[in-house]
Amino acid sequence: MFLGDITGFAALAFLCLSAFMMAFRAKLVTLSGGTAPLRNAHVIVSLLGTVFLALHIGILFNLPVTIPLDLGYGAFALGLFLWATGIGFLERNRDSYFLHGSTAVALVALVVVHAASSGINFPEYVAVPALIASGSIALLSGALTIKRPRPKAR
Repeated sequence: MFLGDITGFAALAFLCLSAFMMAFRAKLVTLSGGTAPLRNAHVIVSLLGTVFLALHIGILFNLPVTIPLDLGYGAFALGLFLWATGIGFLERNRDSYFLHGSTAVALVALVVVHAASSGINFPEYVAVPALIASGSIALLSGALTIKRPRPKAR
């Protein structure tokens, strides 16, 4: 396994953890005792994922660009969108956490497809369960968000 692969897997692991933290934010806030510890942990985990992703891109960048690389660059663009929605928390939009968490889970799925389609050190028997897990987390997060009571309009 090469350094580029190791940094890619590290980025994927931190992105998965970050997406999990956003998808199940409400449950984790009650377990952690408040939003501040969870927010700090989320920022640190996201930062580590970003650092490893930048290292991964820097080490493995090469031409010509292929479809698996395009998927990786698409994942990077989606990551930039996530960064923007994380920094610019939409105060008036009640579902902005849901948008951020769902997009994070979609980012994980896109990274898994990128890694599996590259065909290097990421076998199909790992990719398929990872995609099933990310899809299940997205559906469960959506179901929990829909189940949550909404305040009445004024």
